[in-house]
Amino acid sequence: MWMMVGAPVLAAELTISGRVLEKGTRAPLQGVIVSAKESTGNSAVSDSGGQFQLTLPAPGSYTLTATNSGLSSTLQIWAEEGQPLPVPTFYLRVPETLGEMVVTAGRSPDQVGKSVIGGKTLSKLAGSSGDPLRALQTLPGVVSVDGSSAPAVRGSGPGDNAYYVDNLYIGKLFHFGSISVFNADLIEDFNLFSAAFGPHYGNVTGAVIDVALREPRKDRWGGKIDVNVMGANFLVEGPRTSDQSFYFAARRSYVDLLIKQVEQDGVTVQIPNYWDYQGKYLWQVNDSNRLAFHLLGASDKLELSVDQSSETAQMEPVLAGDSSMSDMNTVQGVVLDTVLSTTAYNKLLLERSNHRSDSNIGTAGTLSFTQENLILRELLRMELATGNELSLGGELFRANVSVNADFKHAPCTQFDADCDLTSAPRLQLSDKFSSNGWAVSAQDRMRVLPSLTLIGGVRRSGENYLHRSYTEPRVGAEWQWSESTLLTAGWGRHNQMPTGEQVVRQFGNPGLGHIRAEHSVLGISQKVDKDWNWKVETYYKELSNLVVSDPLLNYINAASGKAYGAELLIRKEATDKLSGWLVINLSKSQRRNDVTGEAFRFEYDQPVNTTLVGTYKLSEAWSLGGKWNYHSGTPYTPVVGTSGTYTDGRPIPVYAAVNSGTLPVYHRLDLRLDRNYVFNRWKLNTYFELNNVYQRKNIVGYSYDPTYTKRDPVHAFVLPFSFGVQGEF
Repeated sequence: MWMMVGAPVLAAELTISGRVLEKGTRAPLQGVIVSAKESTGNSAVSDSGGQFQLTLPAPGSYTLTATNSGLSSTLQIWAEEGQPLPVPTFYLRVPETLGEMVVTAGRSPDQVGKSVIGGKTLSKLAGSSGDPLRALQTLPGVVSVDGSSAPAVRGSGPGDNAYYVDNLYIGKLFHFGSISVFNADLIEDFNLFSAAFGPHYGNVTGAVIDVALREPRKDRWGGKIDVNVMGANFLVEGPRTSDQSFYFAARRSYVDLLIKQVEQDGVTVQIPNYWDYQGKYLWQVNDSNRLAFHLLGASDKLELSVDQSSETAQMEPVLAGDSSMSDMNTVQGVVLDTVLSTTAYNKLLLERSNHRSDSNIGTAGTLSFTQENLILRELLRMELATGNELSLGGELFRANVSVNADFKHAPCTQFDADCDLTSAPRLQLSDKFSSNGWAVSAQDRMRVLPSLTLIGGVRRSGENYLHRSYTEPRVGAEWQWSESTLLTAGWGRHNQMPTGEQVVRQFGNPGLGHIRAEHSVLGISQKVDKDWNWKVETYYKELSNLVVSDPLLNYINAASGKAYGAELLIRKEATDKLSGWLVINLSKSQRRNDVTGEAFRFEYDQPVNTTLVGTYKLSEAWSLGGKWNYHSGTPYTPVVGTSGTYTDGRPIPVYAAVNSGTLPVYHRLDLRLDRNYVFNRWKLNTYFELNNVYQRKNIVGYSYDPTYTKRDPVHAFVLPFSFGVQGEF
């Protein structure tokens, strides 16, 4: 007789697949440990795509936990044999890191006269309205310019700077209302070279602002919608294929849609409007080549009307009537990055930009200006040996210019106090012309000792409009005195072409030479610990060939200047709840008319300028920030009386010496509160700012009545508050 004995039936193992994503952004998280509470010792780790596979011993109910950097998320699942297995998705929060003072890989390694700041750090600065480039004035060497975010750096004016964005030369970086033309979420960081910058930068005597935009998302589609007190914008981005991705952002102001116009003292201003857009398409062609396509554009428009009976019209009758001003700039660029070998890297860039401005000023006349630029630039970097990098640059430039002007012209510069437009002659010009330019540059960085790097470079450039060419050496040194102490020194010569009005025929002088500058800088930086560091720099700048007005030639090169000072930066990194920095600038800046011998303070001379910035992270969701700025009074030119009348009967003002007056000291406190909401699939970021908290009435100038017997202070215009709401998907 046979006896049948039943064998034990073993439960089948089940393998489930899931994903771990960052809460709020849905970005895949790598290296997250996923485990089941009911299955001790059994776990899985997420890969670069956030995917994981976890084996369960048997069907049943399980509590899954995903853990990363001390943070965890828990899900309850039920796995049943013969039924579709669950696909768990974890949304795990990642702690936000605020410290961003880092150098982006592949950008200039030079440390002389350079500040490097992350875009997110400055976009959260009190008083910035979320715009990183509006916070430039908190950095060493930069002075406050009322009504503008364009920086005046180390004794030079905003027009003396050069702006680069992802290696593209940008002619327009700020709107009329001082807001930058870029979506704040696209700015990765920027380098501010305030003196003695390398030979690959040209046609600039002030500072170089080199902005880096971040790369588009490659893992998923997403976007942002932002509404703030000034305007609204959107951003969409994502991958097109495995090796191609893009983003596109656009913005428009809407204040002009809510408030049509403002009238004060007989002047009616139509609220200005602006728009801008930025697009970037990234294609990783192969392991060695990457193409980036750029589209950039920005536009501003302002209209106003001056009543005949207003004081403005009585002082300058040609301003009476309707006026309008518009300004537009577009850029298209292609950048090819090529890895030639393990020690050689090449960047080839082709850029086309178009700038158009139109003005119609009362009865003074009309002016239309268009300039199309075509630029071909190449930069080759090679590591010749360990610690020795050679970089070679070349550039070809062509400008096609069109000018149509029928305008009263008073050739005035910073050296002229009296500049009456009504009595000026009316000139006409209709002209089209082209200008070609070129430049070659070379720089060698060599570590001659384990702690000492010497930098030598030269730039040779020329153009065929003014028929000028220049050879400019630039040198530097970086001495790593100790592990935490760096000493730097730099010297260089630089040149810059005068403005368009000053060099066109009829209105200017096509025989002008370029403005020249010689920079010298010494610095020391010290890392105290992981939280604190400081830096001190001293500088001396000499300017020559500055442009002054001339009764026969309109303009001539006959002025000079100098600027010198010392700067202190003390920074607290965001390693814990508190972060911020203190900047103290001590400086002196002067100009001299070499024809008359008159010397005076530069219009942006602020001998003492200090800024204190702080952010305190109350929690993961809340943060509180503040910014306080103090600077000594800027110079101005007072009117001391009148002498006779113009032919139309208006009194002729008599001015004191140029910039011989000094405005009262300026100080202002701004506060900002941020609140972030993080949901599984999206985030909501909000902020609220109180500007000029203690309502200081800072004087930025004086206005006079038509008889010049009475003057009233002009106070800085400050929005009392600002806010913003951003949804991120």
